[in-house]
Amino acid sequence: MDKKGFLFTVTVFLVLTYILLSISVWVKGVETSERAFSEFYKESTIELAIEQITPSRMDNVTYTIMDRSLYRLNEHSVEFTVNEGPVDDEMQNVRSAMFELLMNGSADSAYFNGAGISQEENSSLTAWASNLNASLLAIGVYLSDFEVNNFEISQNDKAIVNYSFDITLQIKDLSNTSAVSRLYLISNELNITGLVDPALARKTKSEAGDNLTAYRMFFFHEDYPDSSSISVTQLPQSIEGGQGWLYAPLALANGSADLVPEYHTIAPSYRYRYILVGTFEEIASLTPDIYEDFGGYILTDSATVTVGVCGEEEDDTFNPIEYSIVCESFLGTPYTGKPFIVAPGFNPEIAPECPLLDGSNTTRRCALMLNAYSQEQVSNDPQRKLNTGGSGLFALEEMRDFVMCGYYTHNPVAPSYLQRLLDDSYERNNSAYGIETFVIGNYANDYSVYDVTSRLDRELFDVAGIKIRGMPGCKDFSMCSDEPMTGIFAVSTETQVDYGLEDLACNNGAAGCD
Repeated sequence: MDKKGFLFTVTVFLVLTYILLSISVWVKGVETSERAFSEFYKESTIELAIEQITPSRMDNVTYTIMDRSLYRLNEHSVEFTVNEGPVDDEMQNVRSAMFELLMNGSADSAYFNGAGISQEENSSLTAWASNLNASLLAIGVYLSDFEVNNFEISQNDKAIVNYSFDITLQIKDLSNTSAVSRLYLISNELNITGLVDPALARKTKSEAGDNLTAYRMFFFHEDYPDSSSISVTQLPQSIEGGQGWLYAPLALANGSADLVPEYHTIAPSYRYRYILVGTFEEIASLTPDIYEDFGGYILTDSATVTVGVCGEEEDDTFNPIEYSIVCESFLGTPYTGKPFIVAPGFNPEIAPECPLLDGSNTTRRCALMLNAYSQEQVSNDPQRKLNTGGSGLFALEEMRDFVMCGYYTHNPVAPSYLQRLLDDSYERNNSAYGIETFVIGNYANDYSVYDVTSRLDRELFDVAGIKIRGMPGCKDFSMCSDEPMTGIFAVSTETQVDYGLEDLACNNGAAGCD
């Protein structure tokens, strides 16, 4: 019995020992599991937080800040230009100013010819990082590292500013036992469309004063990539004769054509803005009180009927409709006839479309008719004398659209956008991204300031201009002579060549402008 009791006691002791050992192992296992779960929870929280900061979201954040920064730098440079960098990097201060605006929402005065840009607290990456950190603390983690490196800014298109930089983010838990890092490679572009041209605003503000400052915005048109794409063209039409010159929409003396209305649909008060098109008989069959309302005439046949006097004596009421092509040797004194051109077989539907700026919003077809003359033939009034060859009908709607809409186009001798932020912008040029525009409008009508100098922005105030027929402010002889409210459009000899305007220039030996 004693042996059995001893064995029973030993057995019970061993069982209890195993049970206690198992409980100890289980407890240790639970403790280890809890620690592992805690660490896993911390890492999951950090991963979850940083996964919300995706590359696309970071790109959106930085784009918004960079867009605002460029706007502020552009606006500031109208008053205080960015200092030029070293010879091998003229954009160094532009880059430094943009980097400070990106990081701090401000830019130091050392980068400018004058004051710096004051701080805008919520328009910077530093402010964004601070707000991010406040949000992270609420879930038990924080932003432990935030760096921006390799900042670059440049252009690879006339209307685009490119930027790139790297952002390093690190997030830790509050006990600093777990951390996750990410590297974001940021690269994007900003379109300058809609920004005010700082160089033009600065120049006109300096020369013309606040009330005449040209706050022209950058706009581009895909059909006008460079100056050569806007060149004026001559319509494929043979010309037999005529006198004077005129740019206007067309109207028909008989019938109608695509975008060319018949004469009776034009209100009498607007007819002086139109060129009447038809054969000699079609025009002459209208009563004088009708055809004399029109600004000029295109005869679509060879006129052979002579009405009235042809050079044998003075006739101050001579009308070109009452004129025969056989009178081209007419050498009489100046008369008051209207401009006309003889273009047999002319089809008005080959003329280009143009807007009619009379409030009707109706599209028409327009043309410039221009007669040349020989110097030995005329003595008193070259703008009204008869044609001796070299005349033509011209299509200039693309040029007029470009000028009147204030578009910009590429020219290698013009400054780029980034160069327009610097001092002496118009002394600079960029062969790849140089841009330019023409300046017309109500703000450019003070003739004590805007004399007849070139209306190209980089030549404005500084380069003598030559008036251009058919352009705003110079659509007929009287407009070119009377300084119209829209302003006389003039350009330099060099700009005539760039934009194909030589045939329309008022000094080219054709019918005169003043």
